[in-house]
Amino acid sequence: MPRRAAPSTSILARIRAWFGLQQQELALYLGISQQLVHSIESGRHHMSYLVADAMLPLARQLPEPITRLDEPLPAALPPSAPAPDAGELDFRRRVCLQRAAKLRAQAAKLASRAHYAHRWQQALPQLLPPPEAPDPEQAAWLTGWLQRRARPLTPEEVTRWHLLQAQAGALEAEAALLAAS
Repeated sequence: MPRRAAPSTSILARIRAWFGLQQQELALYLGISQQLVHSIESGRHHMSYLVADAMLPLARQLPEPITRLDEPLPAALPPSAPAPDAGELDFRRRVCLQRAAKLRAQAAKLASRAHYAHRWQQALPQLLPPPEAPDPEQAAWLTGWLQRRARPLTPEEVTRWHLLQAQAGALEAEAALLAAS
């Protein structure tokens, strides 16, 4: 199994981590090659005065003291973020509710089938023709028909019902969050 490289602690790596830049993007900003950024980060090359001068405005934006660059960013947007497009959020909310309703309808069909089969299973002993029925062919047909009616959902269908419920619930939760936005 290949080893993971230890995160670089160079100033360029810290800048990239803070601003969410790839090496190629930082190289473009600094006016150097991506390979040179990589070499400076890995300690194989020293930063020239020109690179340090170009990097300084970004370095000044880094918080002091730097604790952990790999800690997750906050989940909330900064206060400077513009307001969301209310029409787009409402459209997505309505789409979520519509899809959830379709999924709930599919789940309801499976649930209905399961309940009907359960009722047939309970009634089956009283409905089966006696073994000494006058018309054995008719009795065999009726027995088969009744047993098919009493057949429970397959494990795959039960799994499908649970997945439909989960998906519908997730869409309804998303719609509720969008309504609150």
